[in-house]
Amino acid sequence: MKKIYTITDPSRQWDDFWSDRAVEAEVDACDRRNIAGIFLDHLPMNEPVLEAGCGLGAWVIYLSERGFDVAGIDSNEGVISRLTKMKPGLKVRTGDIRDLPFEDGAFGAYISLGVMEHFETGCDAAMAEARRVLKPGGLLFFTVPMENVFRKVLAHPLRDLYLRWRRSKGAAIHFAEYRYTPGEVKELLRGNGFEPIFTDWDDFVPRAMSLGIWADFPQLHSPVPYRLNRFGRAGALALNAFSRWTASGGIFCLARKK
Repeated sequence: MKKIYTITDPSRQWDDFWSDRAVEAEVDACDRRNIAGIFLDHLPMNEPVLEAGCGLGAWVIYLSERGFDVAGIDSNEGVISRLTKMKPGLKVRTGDIRDLPFEDGAFGAYISLGVMEHFETGCDAAMAEARRVLKPGGLLFFTVPMENVFRKVLAHPLRDLYLRWRRSKGAAIHFAEYRYTPGEVKELLRGNGFEPIFTDWDDFVPRAMSLGIWADFPQLHSPVPYRLNRFGRAGALALNAFSRWTASGGIFCLARKK
C-alpha cells in the first residue's frame, strides 16, 4: 500500500473537504457511481444498514429514498449538524467508527466508503467494530483509494516532487491516506475476519469522468462538482477506453463476516 501525504493540516482536512460541497450535489452524484447498482442488487432490504463515515450523508439519503433502512454516523459534527437541519428525520449521528454506540450484531450490512484508509495507525480498530456490529454472515460494502497504474506512473511521482518542493520552502507535511492494490484489500479483509465475495473498480460510470483524476489533479476540475475540464475529460476518456481499472479512484469489495 502507498502512504499519501498532504500539506493540509489534519485538523482542517475534513472541514475544508466538506465546506464547499452541497448535499444535493452529492446525492445527485450517487446515481453515476458504479457502486450504486451494486448496492441496489446486494444490500438487504429488510435489515438495518449502517454507513460508518457517512460524511454529508449522500448515500444515506440515496438509499433511504429507495426503501433501505439506513443509518449514518460520522465524527465531523459540522456535517452531521448540516444534515439534521436539512433533513430532521434522517437517522444520522456523531460518533467514532472505532467505538460505535451500537449493540453486537445490530446490522445486516455495513458500508464504508473511503473512510478507514484515513487512520494512520491502520484499519484494524475500525474493522473490528464493523465486525462486532454486523450479525453473523452480515455484509461489508467496502471501498478504499486504489493504487492504480495512472497513480503509480504519473500522479504519485508528481505529488512526491511537489511535496519535496513545499517541504524545502518550510511547509509542514501531514499524513492523508493509504492507497491499496486489489490484492492488498482482499488480504486486509481476510485478516480482519471477512471473506471477500467479489471485487470491482469504484468510480463514476460515464467515461468522461474520473474520480481518480479528479482527486489527484485539482487543476483539471470544472466548476461542476466532480466534473473535469476539457483536458481532464480527454485524459479520462483515453484512460477509461483502455481499462476502467487504469485510473479508477477506488477499489470496491463486497465481503461477508466469517
